[in-house]
Amino acid sequence: MTKTPATTHDGKVVSVAGDKLTTTCSQGKEHCHTMAKDAKVTCDGKASKAADLKAGTDVHVTCHKDDKTVATAVESGKHIPAAGHKA
Repeated sequence: MTKTPATTHDGKVVSVAGDKLTTTCSQGKEHCHTMAKDAKVTCDGKASKAADLKAGTDVHVTCHKDDKTVATAVESGKHIPAAGHKA
């Protein structure tokens, strides 16, 4: 049995409201995610909360392997490439 890898993408935060995270990708498309109850949120490698993510922040979002609308991890910080720029 083959494991389905998690999906990831880089983008910018549009908004965070409760457990809903909206981002835009490098193509300008909006992506809406529901934060998993155990989602790991980090900023510059330190544990953080979704509520700490501000509009315009560059993020790297990891989605659930079976449901790409569920975010299981969100990384932000200086090490995340700006959306629209290939690393």
